[in-house]
Amino acid sequence: MEFALIRKGSFTMGNLERKEGATSIQQVHISKDYWLGITEVTQGQWQKIMGSQEIHPDKPSPFFGVNSNYPKVSISYYDIEDFLNRLNKLSKGHGYTFRLPTEAEWEYACRANTTSPFSYGEILSDTLANYNAKIPSIYSKPGIFLEHPMPVKSYPPNPWGLYDMHGNVWEWVSDWYSPYSNNEMTDPIGPKNGEEKVIRGGSWYFGALNAKSSFRKPHQPSLWGFSIGFRIVCEEVKR
Repeated sequence: MEFALIRKGSFTMGNLERKEGATSIQQVHISKDYWLGITEVTQGQWQKIMGSQEIHPDKPSPFFGVNSNYPKVSISYYDIEDFLNRLNKLSKGHGYTFRLPTEAEWEYACRANTTSPFSYGEILSDTLANYNAKIPSIYSKPGIFLEHPMPVKSYPPNPWGLYDMHGNVWEWVSDWYSPYSNNEMTDPIGPKNGEEKVIRGGSWYFGALNAKSSFRKPHQPSLWGFSIGFRIVCEEVKR
């Protein structure tokens, strides 16, 4: 896995253009640098940790075994916890630990110091990301619908060197879903418990609206979907 160093900083989190209603925004400070995967975790990377068996044979991924560089999908939040537990056991003694990003860390990295709907600008096109460009949207040009994910790194990275932050597959983050606080926050981690987790970034199956830097969607942590994957944070273990 490859990771990009994301430098600490501050940003405005949320739907800045407010074209879909008066959703909340908040000022957020990220107080520490962190390393974020430059791609979503791939099928090949998943199999090295979890093995080659389909994890949900009763409802398998339609893309299982198609391409080792496809993002790993059809995994629940709890499946990812199992993956991280195994990865961290294998990494014990090597000085590193791994986890999901918080929602704030994810959006901060996705925006990459931009305030537009996408890190690429105001409008998304099918040359910049894998999303359903046949769905009409004020945020995109008419384009194609591939009907499947693409191998990671198939599209240009954002300004901080991260691939597929818009589209390809949704990405689980660690936060429980809740409305944003109106207060200025430092390193927010969401509520301590809840009913649904958050997924971010949109996917090949959804339109440009869902791929916006600010767009957030609640999802049951025990459920999985054919267009939901994840990327991870790497941290150095403090000695």
